[in-house]
Amino acid sequence: MSKSLLFSESFESDQLALKEYRVPRYEIPFPVVLSPHHEYAEKAAVQWAHEYGLDRTPAAVQRLTDMQCGMFSALWCPRLDREGAVILAKWIIWLFLWDDIFDDGPLGRDPIAFRAALVQVDRALTEPPGPPDDSFTLPLARALADIWRELHARAPESVRRRFPVSVRIYLRAMSDETRNRAAEAIPDLNSYLRLRRVNGATRCSIDMLEGLQGVDVPDSLRHGLYGELRAFASELWLWSNDTFTVRKDLLYRNPHNLVLVLREARGLSLQDAAYQAAHMVEQRMRDFVRVAERLQELVDLPEDPHSRAKEPVLRGVRMLKEGTSGYFRWQETTLRYRRTSGFITP
Repeated sequence: MSKSLLFSESFESDQLALKEYRVPRYEIPFPVVLSPHHEYAEKAAVQWAHEYGLDRTPAAVQRLTDMQCGMFSALWCPRLDREGAVILAKWIIWLFLWDDIFDDGPLGRDPIAFRAALVQVDRALTEPPGPPDDSFTLPLARALADIWRELHARAPESVRRRFPVSVRIYLRAMSDETRNRAAEAIPDLNSYLRLRRVNGATRCSIDMLEGLQGVDVPDSLRHGLYGELRAFASELWLWSNDTFTVRKDLLYRNPHNLVLVLREARGLSLQDAAYQAAHMVEQRMRDFVRVAERLQELVDLPEDPHSRAKEPVLRGVRMLKEGTSGYFRWQETTLRYRRTSGFITP
């Protein structure tokens, strides 16, 4: 890891670069589908956040408003019923508020504080979920326990088994980020790409989407092409997201951004680094389309194992296609990434 020149030393040049910075344009080969439940999900999830004490600071209120959780839920997983859309909107709130605290705030540079929070969050993911527990002192831990109870009641057994594991993998990857932030150190490109696959919470989020839609692809197929498709969707979401969050990550001195990593590794301008990140997204999109098409062929071959799980495999492929087009549309329109001033530290 090299000492970063992105922050104090380069503040003025970064501000000049941001004045000219433009997010690359992405062409997504799947149609956008919008659920009719976005307004209901927004209202219900924001009320839930209030009841769990997640909106007690001006920063939290700003972020709740900016993320537009109901619209994100409706675009990301548009075929959910009304209550499923609310559960997903709650998960979006939880994920962004937790992530923002440890990405943008001082706790993101305090390994001891992070470990203390991790203990409570880990306890929220008991199997099976426990009854409501007032002993949690961290509101986000109590809120996660509630989400886990609701998901557990709806999801197939395979998702109930995987989801807590995926969340814990995500949380432990964040501990590496905490050390990097404290040192203001930029990872090398290969290290960052490995870390990004797990530190963006996409694995557990795809588990959530599958659980709410009843996508129950057998474990024997998850280690093949369907698992690859999940991984490609994850990288599409995460790599593109980094091109939208450059302004925020520079403001909060967060080195975990593909654009900033490429700029450092290859000596590029901020804009050229964003274009290279976008090129990586375009390449991965071709991989995603190729694997999705192959899966759609295999389910019609009687001798292939995918044919014995045709319905869940096709449902999973459709879910990931719609999730990808919806995710990109949300990124392009959300207030969270269009904000250029007035940022509040969580």
